[in-house]
Amino acid sequence: MLKKSKWLLFASFIIVLTILLFIFNYTDKKNQVVINRSKSSKLTSRKNLDSLSIEEIRARYLNNPCYLALLKDPNMWEKGTRPGFDYKDLINDSLSGNNPYNNRFIVGDFNSMPLDGKKIGIYEIYPSLSSLSEFKSYPKELLEKLDTIVYSDQNLKSVYAEIKTKYGSKADRLINFIEKVWKYKIIPISREYSINGDKVYAAGQVLVLCEACNDTLKLVGKFATSAKRQDFMFRTDANGNKIKSTIEYAPIGNRRGYYAGLNRITSKNWETERSYDSLDIERDNEVGGGNNRITIYDRKVELPNFLLMQPDKSYPKSMKQNGIHEIALNYLPRGMLGTPNSIGCLRVSDFGSKFFRWWVPQNAKLFIAYNDSLYLKKHDSNPMSYLPFKNQTEGDKFRKWINTNYPDFAKRFDISIDGDYKNGFIIDGYYFFKKEYDNYLNKNQK
Repeated sequence: MLKKSKWLLFASFIIVLTILLFIFNYTDKKNQVVINRSKSSKLTSRKNLDSLSIEEIRARYLNNPCYLALLKDPNMWEKGTRPGFDYKDLINDSLSGNNPYNNRFIVGDFNSMPLDGKKIGIYEIYPSLSSLSEFKSYPKELLEKLDTIVYSDQNLKSVYAEIKTKYGSKADRLINFIEKVWKYKIIPISREYSINGDKVYAAGQVLVLCEACNDTLKLVGKFATSAKRQDFMFRTDANGNKIKSTIEYAPIGNRRGYYAGLNRITSKNWETERSYDSLDIERDNEVGGGNNRITIYDRKVELPNFLLMQPDKSYPKSMKQNGIHEIALNYLPRGMLGTPNSIGCLRVSDFGSKFFRWWVPQNAKLFIAYNDSLYLKKHDSNPMSYLPFKNQTEGDKFRKWINTNYPDFAKRFDISIDGDYKNGFIIDGYYFFKKEYDNYLNKNQK
């Protein structure tokens, strides 16, 4: 009987041990499957984007224009050239594989009208500091404060003092970024149309800053731009004098090859408004290059923060020597941003040009695409019906209001006490303060 009990005890031990070994092996295999799946996901995540259909990419593009680079719709690209690109093509191939900025690229969406015909207009999206990898070591509360304060001289002194006290040696780079870039931030442009003289145009052209993040494309910022609509011509007057004037010349139809579908930013110049110091040199080294040269057009006009666009060799006939820069020519007004209006370069706002100069790595790729029929759209309407001010008196009234109540904004917008009521600055300023200013008018009319 005793032998039988010992035998049963031994058998039970063997059974329990077998069960435990089975459970351990099962768990280990299950974990290994999870690990392998995770590795497989990371290895194939780039394939996931490339395997999406044109319809799926188009749906993503309508919400995030970064996906335009992957949209293999022949109607969006020059005939006879590559219609859309793959994920691997987005990566900056001049920077090392471990460079944190080699996934940055730019998309030029030059459709003035939306592809789906729904939400018309230009709506800029400015980056938030908390979304930029350069500032991930700073607390969220500080970054949110820097995103929202008005950068008056008094506020700047207070912020700089706070940063120096709290962050010591880390303070210099952040303060330099604020001083050279972030304090120039105004309001994102938000309007449906552009008005120039007696003409009304659709607005929608943008330059988009993007990051390729394995299975998704991250939109960092979206800035209004003006691509080509004009060219120069010379005529001779009755006295034999040559007179230079502009003509309409949109890059559509047989001129479609003017812009290459793929370009690289091969040179990053500076501007006279800002000093170029050791911290700026350090930043340029981080992103692969940059210099303090100043670009001068026609021997007299500075093109601030000029980023040279070099067409890829697969586009041998595309225009060279164009670039991205701040609006600089007085006959190409800020109020036309979002609408084709340039001679060839891509115009952006003052803040836009400064942020591009800081954020864009050397040799970053720039993809340009658009549908010819959506590139330029004129409206046969009376421009007065689109203006917030109907006459000089109404315009000056707003100028006085903003200079009295928000002098720092007025200064940033370059809105003086008097001036043209159709000026792009005053129109953008109105739409930023529209609700508050309309309430002010309603109260004062009673």
